[in-house]
Amino acid sequence: MKELLSQSHMYSKEAVDHVQEALTKSQKDGHLPNNIFEPYITEIKKSLRGPLFKKFLASEKYTRFCQWKNLELNIQLTMNDFSVHRIIGRGGFGEVYGCRKADTGKMYAMKCLDKKRIKMKGGETLALNERIMLSLVSTGEGSPFIVCMTYAFQTPEKLCFILDLMNGGDLHYHLSQHGVFLEKEVRFYAAEVILGLEHMHNRFVVYRDLKPANILLDENGHVRISDLGLACDYSKKKPHASVGTHGYMAPEVLSKGTAYDSSADWFSFGCMLYKLLKGHSPFRQHKTKDKHEIDRMTMTMNVEFPDSMSPEMRSLLEGLLKRNVEERLGSRGRGALEVKEHPFFKGIDWNQVYVQKYPPPLIPPRGEVNAADAFDIGSFDEEDTKGIKLGEADQDLYKNFPLVVSERWQQEVAETVFDMINQETDKIEQKRKQKPRIDDMEENSVPTDCIVEGEVLKLGGPFLQTWQKKHLKLYPNRLEFYHKTRDGQVVKGKGVELISMMDIKEVIPEFQKLNKTENCIVFHLKSDVKVAITSPDRVLINQWKDEVVSAFRQSAQIMANMNKKVRNKYGADFGIDSGRDDMLPFEQGNSIGS
Repeated sequence: MKELLSQSHMYSKEAVDHVQEALTKSQKDGHLPNNIFEPYITEIKKSLRGPLFKKFLASEKYTRFCQWKNLELNIQLTMNDFSVHRIIGRGGFGEVYGCRKADTGKMYAMKCLDKKRIKMKGGETLALNERIMLSLVSTGEGSPFIVCMTYAFQTPEKLCFILDLMNGGDLHYHLSQHGVFLEKEVRFYAAEVILGLEHMHNRFVVYRDLKPANILLDENGHVRISDLGLACDYSKKKPHASVGTHGYMAPEVLSKGTAYDSSADWFSFGCMLYKLLKGHSPFRQHKTKDKHEIDRMTMTMNVEFPDSMSPEMRSLLEGLLKRNVEERLGSRGRGALEVKEHPFFKGIDWNQVYVQKYPPPLIPPRGEVNAADAFDIGSFDEEDTKGIKLGEADQDLYKNFPLVVSERWQQEVAETVFDMINQETDKIEQKRKQKPRIDDMEENSVPTDCIVEGEVLKLGGPFLQTWQKKHLKLYPNRLEFYHKTRDGQVVKGKGVELISMMDIKEVIPEFQKLNKTENCIVFHLKSDVKVAITSPDRVLINQWKDEVVSAFRQSAQIMANMNKKVRNKYGADFGIDSGRDDMLPFEQGNSIGS
């Protein structure tokens, strides 16, 4: 430990003494506080804010960070970015598929909601609410016990959530295959679900649909809470709607008009544990399907517990299933802590639960799809939505739907392609430094007044319908378009397209939309030819727009001033519009005389 710490930072004597004292004390009482290294963390952060950070800003590492960040900020996902696999589930508005992200190879679940079906059922608010709830629980420090979202994007017909892939099936499926669970097995699942609920409640989100079918297993057997379609933010206003699954809904949820908060989830949690132990909800006796009967029993029936149930298990369920919210375990003021301190969980190290160190009681079979057969899942009847039309107002509802969860995208890249791409980029940059190209040497031998250069897409082809990759150089008096080879090399010395500033009639100062492509820079030549350029990189195309507009205005101002001088001296215009090549002294070579 001493060697490890000495390599990272020179700590103060007070910080070292604090840690050593805590370590010595822990050897006596067997308890090590979670914040033992807090003084070290504080000092490291203070150190990083000083000269070290300034060095980082001046280093190539910061440049690389900006490159990655720019890539993240310009992500615009489509269906083409994923290879979609078999269907693994179906809900009220759409289906869930397994998928693989094309650029990194990471596997995800893709939940696709049909916009027409949403409109038909009036579910716009529910769909948008799910996107909000998923972003609330997925951003910042996520939870390993909730199916979180990494991306959200849309197509003209679908709303798509890209979620954690849980290919181990759900607890309802395994209950049907495995039979009821033992108390020690239920304790494992209960502990992980408690941490998932705690994460939501800390963000003022009440889940409202806790049941075995919504608890999914990963390939190792650990569980996560899924499907936040009915979740609700109660930070500003408590909900009072009666939503959820009959047999798991709390009495206050069933009582119409009664406001509630996270208390409802602890009642559902008790119902779920009962089902894992007995195979049915405590309020669904004799497999009745009558929803009104189930609700009546929830409001009035006293739950019966078998003699075979341990006193700790019985005490936990009695506490969770209290009809009076103020008496209910988890609702007495301390939230999840009340449940975690119950004797049923005695001996559990909650830090070990969080890092998933306890062995799961059931490990799903590898290489199998632990879900219903695709034929049994079925598909929607397209005839249902045949008459539904989506207008501009419908699409406008979802204009803010797309999202990239920064931390989770960074984690995906770090786990997959980060090192490989950095190494390849380092090699390319190293080669450029060691062996400058001949044409670069020729360019660098003469001073140049090139304002900016880089790759753009130029509208071309016989009918101006194709975006072609070009290398563009902008000078104060002209634009030069160079061809690019398939491997990205710039072809210089031949086939260069040159447009003089004096040939440009107008540069439209605002972005235009051409051929369904946003962010296009359009300028009209005096020959009535239209030229358009764009780039998928929004930061880069904004820079191009500013520079092109500025260069054109400055060039026009220079020519106007020259016209004024010529008119004053000779009584005639210089001839900007004459179109004669011999009257354009700025067109040859660099504008400084090269």
